[in-house]
Amino acid sequence: MYKSLRALVCAAVLCIAFGAQAQNIGNAPYSRFGIGEYNYNTGNIRNAGMANTGVGAASSFQINTANPSLLFYNSTTSFEIGVGGEVKKLKAGSGSQVDGAANLSSVTFSVPLAKFWTTALSLRPYSNVAYDVRYTSNLTANDTVTTRYKGEGGITELYFGHGVKITKGLTIGASGSYLFGRITEESATSIRNAEIDKGLSFQEVAFSEKTKYSDLLFRVGANYRQKLKDKMFMSAGAVYTLKTDLSADRNTSFERRASFGNVIEDSLYTSTSESAVNIPSSFSAGVSIDNGSNLTFAADYVAQQWSGFRNFAGEQELADSYRASIGAEYTPDANSVGNYFERVTYRAGLYYGNTPYIRKGEQIKDKGVTAGFTMPFGRSTIYDMYQLNTALGYGVRGTTDNGLVQENYFKFDIGVTINSRWFIKRRLE
Repeated sequence: MYKSLRALVCAAVLCIAFGAQAQNIGNAPYSRFGIGEYNYNTGNIRNAGMANTGVGAASSFQINTANPSLLFYNSTTSFEIGVGGEVKKLKAGSGSQVDGAANLSSVTFSVPLAKFWTTALSLRPYSNVAYDVRYTSNLTANDTVTTRYKGEGGITELYFGHGVKITKGLTIGASGSYLFGRITEESATSIRNAEIDKGLSFQEVAFSEKTKYSDLLFRVGANYRQKLKDKMFMSAGAVYTLKTDLSADRNTSFERRASFGNVIEDSLYTSTSESAVNIPSSFSAGVSIDNGSNLTFAADYVAQQWSGFRNFAGEQELADSYRASIGAEYTPDANSVGNYFERVTYRAGLYYGNTPYIRKGEQIKDKGVTAGFTMPFGRSTIYDMYQLNTALGYGVRGTTDNGLVQENYFKFDIGVTINSRWFIKRRLE
C-alpha cells in the first residue's frame, strides 16, 4: 500500500505542475466565441463513457465530481488520472481539414474524512480555445486581402468538493473552484498584389489580445437514493452552479510581421485594461436506476443561461444552451475467476443539445454517441484495487448549411483509477 501511496503522490505533483498548460484541443472554430469550448464532462472517464451522465449516478470505485453530494459514496481513498484526445474533420463549403490533439484531461484525488463525509480535489479544463481561421477575398483584379483569426489557451479549474450524508438515502454537497488561465487571440490582415509580390515576401499587420482570467466558482448539489423493490434502486440528483464574474486583465498590441511570422516591428501600439467576464448560472439534474450491483441506467439534463454572458467589452454574444443525455453501464460478473471479460464494465450513451454559439441566425447543435470500458488490472486485494478506464465518442457539431462549419469528431479518453484503504486499524493476535 505504501508503494502505491508514494507513486500517487509523485504522479499528482507532476500532473498538477503540467496540467494547467494542457489546453490544446486542435482546431475548434467555435471556440472563438465566449470563453471557448466549455468542458461538459465535469465528472470522470466513467461519465464520459455514459455520454457524461452522472448527476444522479454514484459509484463506489470511481470519483464522480459531477455532483459533489455523490462524493460520499467514495468510502476508500481514490486517485484518478486521465488523458484525453480528439480527432476531427472540419467541413465548410467544398473544403475540409483533419485536425487533432491529445493532452492531460484531469487529475482527481478523494479521501473519506469520516464515515459520513468525503472530500475531493481535482484539476481539469474548464474551457478550451484553439482555432485558426482564414478568409481571402479579392479587392481588385490583382489585389487580394487575407484575414486570419487565431486563438489558443483556455481556463483551468482547480476543484475542491465535499459530500456529506444527512440521513438514510439523502446526501448533500458543495464545491468551490478556482478558475484561472490565459487566452491569446489575434487577427492579422495582409494585402497582396499579384504583379508586385511575385517571388517576394509580403507583410501583415496583427492585432493581439492576451487576457488573463481568474476567480472563484461555487456549486451546490444534493442526491436522494431510494429502494423501489428487491434489487432495484432509484437515485435523483441536482446541481446548481452559481453565477460568477471572472476578473480579466488584458494586454493589447499591434505588430508588423513578415510573411513567415517574423516580427519586423512590435509595440506599434500597446495598452492594458481590466474588466470582468460574466459566467451565468447553470442547473443540472439527473436520475438513475440500478440493481445495487452490476447494472445502471442514467439520464441527465443540463441547462445554462449563456444569454446572460458578457464578454470583456460587455457585449452579449452567446445564447442559452442545453444538453440531454442517457447512458448505461453493465458488469457481467465482477467476481468471475475464469473469464476476465466478465469482470470488465461496459458503458454506452447518447447525447443531444444546443451549444451557446449562434452564427448567421442559427444555433449550433451538438449530438453524438459514446462507449466506454473499465478493466481491472494488477493484483487487487482488500486494501488496493486498480482499474484502467477508457471512453470513446463520435459526434457532429454544427452544419455546412449557410456557409457554416461542421465538425465531425472522434474523442477518446484513457486513465487509471487506484482505490486504496488507508485508515485501517491493525490488530495483532
